[in-house]
Amino acid sequence: MSDVSITTGEIWYSGSWKDIQELLRVLNIGEGRMAQVAQPMVENFQEMIDRDIDAILQDTYQTPIRSYNQVRPGGPIIGPSPITGWVSGGSQVIPAGASSVTISGQSWANIPDSVIVTVAKSAGLFNLYATVDNETITTDGFTATLSAEADPGYILSYFVSKDSGPQPVVIGASTRVFPGDVRRAARYWTAGQILVTEFQQLEANLTDQATQMVNDARNQVYAFCRPTHRIPGQRRKSNISRTMPPNMQPSAFPERPS
Repeated sequence: MSDVSITTGEIWYSGSWKDIQELLRVLNIGEGRMAQVAQPMVENFQEMIDRDIDAILQDTYQTPIRSYNQVRPGGPIIGPSPITGWVSGGSQVIPAGASSVTISGQSWANIPDSVIVTVAKSAGLFNLYATVDNETITTDGFTATLSAEADPGYILSYFVSKDSGPQPVVIGASTRVFPGDVRRAARYWTAGQILVTEFQQLEANLTDQATQMVNDARNQVYAFCRPTHRIPGQRRKSNISRTMPPNMQPSAFPERPS
């Protein structure tokens, strides 16, 4: 249990399990029942709801939804510090059907200045290239977006480097920012689903409220598929043709399953 999705390696769309716990506490379900809201149970629901959201959005957006910014709150600069340059590299097999590749677990001493990636195939024609998403580069790794979904047999190779020289020292942990509308919908959907599924003896009005939370959150996610909506920092697919821009798509999409 580490507050991250086992599927994406990122924190869940709804945030930490404690965020869900606090939302349920606001609903005043009682301290006795609150004792049942433990981390393993909440994280199971978070993983399930995140994949449900991906299933709804996958025809319109490249999923999973990615963080679109990286901030360092409470991080004043305390002065330059000399660093020693270094280089690193490696490779990773690209799973068939993947549209992006995440390199993680690197523990580099500093954030790299340069990240170069290449895509190769053991046999056959090469028809893919990868682009590094600069906002994802950290000391842990980075994410590269592929030009199309990968066929079997592709390998991504990378070379990263850091130049020698002074670097500002910043206090504070780096935080990845996810789209607020996705986070809100996921949070209410998860909390409502926990109430509906795990607590069968709630007051009628609270059960109705939980059911309404789930329905409203699900409908909000369906509304994200409208051509007039843009989830920040995400790659949008064309629903008619891969070469047709979003502004030429039909004017309406369903808000809920038919």
